[in-house]
Amino acid sequence: TDEGHGILTAKEQSALNFGPGGDRLKKQSIKGGLLITFEGGEGVGKSTQAERLFHKLESLGVDSVLAQEPGGSDLGNNVRRWIKRSNSSSPLAETLLFEAARAQLLHETVRPAIEDGKTVILDRFTDSTLAYQGYARGGDIEVIKSLNAIATGDLVPHLTVLLDADPKIALARVSNRPNLFDSEQNSGPKRVDPEGERRFEQAPLKFHQNIRKGYLELSKGDSRWCVIGANQAGHRIHDAIMKRARRLLVDHGVPEALFKR
Repeated sequence: TDEGHGILTAKEQSALNFGPGGDRLKKQSIKGGLLITFEGGEGVGKSTQAERLFHKLESLGVDSVLAQEPGGSDLGNNVRRWIKRSNSSSPLAETLLFEAARAQLLHETVRPAIEDGKTVILDRFTDSTLAYQGYARGGDIEVIKSLNAIATGDLVPHLTVLLDADPKIALARVSNRPNLFDSEQNSGPKRVDPEGERRFEQAPLKFHQNIRKGYLELSKGDSRWCVIGANQAGHRIHDAIMKRARRLLVDHGVPEALFKR
């Protein structure tokens, strides 16, 4: 999975000031809290857009938390490093590690925030495991769904943003070369993980195509998903995400006037 960009600690998040002159706004909480997740393959800009949404909501006074999977806890960070370096051939072993990290993150961060009325923005969640370890790695989809339910206590996102792109184009952003699979030039931004921690990025093209296929299959006919083409300007992607997030927040009691400041 791709690296997070600018994931903030709880202390850093709580220290943010908002409004003209740095005046602190009264933060808008939501009864029962909200969970917004970001999904997508490698190089689609998912982490960047999750961070942009977090900062936008915080600037409006919506009490928010930003976290990522696997990560956000000591256990999750260790799982992340091991998975990215490992050559494990077992989809089930990978799944169980992800679920352990997920359960810890839910316990430490996500559930307390939701119970406190916060809007949690999560960079990857259960659908990543279905797409990567299920559709792409050949794991049993029904088993993964059951493990997801156990790890999360049946928690389902209120909104899932899927950034969709042709893997050949998206992977150029995370490659040392302009394109992993042909000689076409792409001068767009690239993110390169440390050598030895690029296992998923360097997987065969078919692997990434199956991830995309899995995501599109999961999102088909499900109203919690918002599928956005990732091959457009970042501000247009952000605007599309905000349009959908705004509707969700207003439906859950956030005043419409908040978004007209």
